[in-house]
Amino acid sequence: MRAEIKNQITQMNEQGIGYKKIASELNISIGSVRNALREKDEGAICKFCGKKLNFVEGKKRKVYCNDSCRYDYWNSQKKGGKPNEHGQFE
Repeated sequence: MRAEIKNQITQMNEQGIGYKKIASELNISIGSVRNALREKDEGAICKFCGKKLNFVEGKKRKVYCNDSCRYDYWNSQKKGGKPNEHGQFE
């Protein structure tokens, strides 16, 4: 895919336009839109602690930097918030 089309996709997505509308306006598939935006998302951060995530080509995309953050995030969702500075939920 050409760089100018990727830039158009990124700009349209930042304006809040959905995948289907972007695909129809640029006459490309929804999958192409999704892949272009996925490539753009290389600066992803951990959903719990905010550390930058490193992705491995061909592997599932990470959401958390490690298992500890994943457990803590899900526990915080059960208990309704983030932990305090001591790692305990209130």
